[in-house]
Amino acid sequence: MTAFALRRAVDAALAALLFWGAHAAYRAATGYVQNCDSAYSLVAAEKLLSEHTLDLSGCVPADPDTRRALYGYAPGHDLPYQFARHADPRRPAAPPRVYYGYPLGSTVLSLPFVANLGVRRGLSTLHPDGTANLAVEELLQLRIAARVAAATVVLFYVIARFFCSPAVAFLIAAGFAVGSPVYSTLARALWSHTWMVFCLSAAVVLLLGRRRVERPTWRTDLLYGTALGTALFWTLFVRAHGVFSAAAIGVYLLVHHRRTLLVTLGAGGAWAAALVALSLHYFGTPTTPSVYDAATIDGRDIPARLVWLMAAPSRGLLVFCPYVAAAGAILVAYRKHFPAAGLLLPLGLAAGGHTALFACYNGWHGGSSYGPRYFCDLLPWFVLAVALAGRAVADAPGPLASWKKLTPVALMVACFGWGVFVHWRGANAIPAWLWNARALAVGPEAAVEEWHHPQFLAGLTFTVRPDGTVEE
Repeated sequence: MTAFALRRAVDAALAALLFWGAHAAYRAATGYVQNCDSAYSLVAAEKLLSEHTLDLSGCVPADPDTRRALYGYAPGHDLPYQFARHADPRRPAAPPRVYYGYPLGSTVLSLPFVANLGVRRGLSTLHPDGTANLAVEELLQLRIAARVAAATVVLFYVIARFFCSPAVAFLIAAGFAVGSPVYSTLARALWSHTWMVFCLSAAVVLLLGRRRVERPTWRTDLLYGTALGTALFWTLFVRAHGVFSAAAIGVYLLVHHRRTLLVTLGAGGAWAAALVALSLHYFGTPTTPSVYDAATIDGRDIPARLVWLMAAPSRGLLVFCPYVAAAGAILVAYRKHFPAAGLLLPLGLAAGGHTALFACYNGWHGGSSYGPRYFCDLLPWFVLAVALAGRAVADAPGPLASWKKLTPVALMVACFGWGVFVHWRGANAIPAWLWNARALAVGPEAAVEEWHHPQFLAGLTFTVRPDGTVEE
């Protein structure tokens, strides 16, 4: 066996081990099933498979009392908040139909899983009367999310492998598998983040692969550009908040690989045109029905929100993922040995734009969730930052056992150790989720800023009662 073949065999074995281990951990987790915004998304998938429609009107009981009992029911909306009423402008006399109101990308990507894990095995997300069977949907969401999250961890390994040895890349991917929101959020239900992070991770892998092409041709640019355009389209179709990452990758390609950018824009544009055409045909509008409201971007209290986005005890990025700060500090300290300075451009643009958006958002606190849910969207970039930091330390002169190298390694290990603790709590401790009742009682902003009642300690040092009061 050649050295190249041996390296590929080792990579394949470690990737398989990561997938198996992560999937086993996610399936064994005992925490609350976070079927919140994603509720009814697989109901829509089954409707599409079995009845060739996305209309969920039949899932809404005519009886007002029964309708009010639906999960997620919003009184002012007179429907679950996940639903959107939509009137076809081509048929003004027809009554509005009811659709799943969050982006349909996750619904579409989950179709094969719903067909295999649900329909073919007799597990239906619909009761005989046509209403939603959320117990089955929760089961299917957990199974699908575990698979997608585990596959994402494998992509994390590939990202790290571009810069690190197999052993170090394995440790980085394993650290993110159980010490990041992959464990406490992405694998706990089919949040829109779940598929979005998978697609964005694939895009980052393709970007790094394109950098390795020493003598590009039209053939390589066509290959990478088509794949990148496809990955970025699905990133945005699943979750529009990926626009900053897509734009950041576009800027990087503009600076370094213009021909690849042209193909990427062409492939992504073709997917987008197909989506617009389908939406016009089915809904009568160029975009799908949505529950999103532009008014939620109010631009108020931006400095304070920035601080709390980073340091709120129950939502702060640096509280739940301190290795992000450690990676930044290491890259600054070892900047003379930075392995790929050009990658700071897309990394910084993606992270900066995403953070700025949520600093302008009146729901920056993340609603009913665990930890810094909104920063899930940047996980592939965080993996890249940690991998670059690891490579910078390795390339610095001096023996591995020197204090100059052991100190950053020990810092990173300690940060990931903390991350494993807090995200294990989110994945396995139901009281940590029930903490969200506190936000309903005192207001979400007040709750996430309470240092004496951080979410990750709920069930250890205090408990939150159903009415939101605290028992020490």
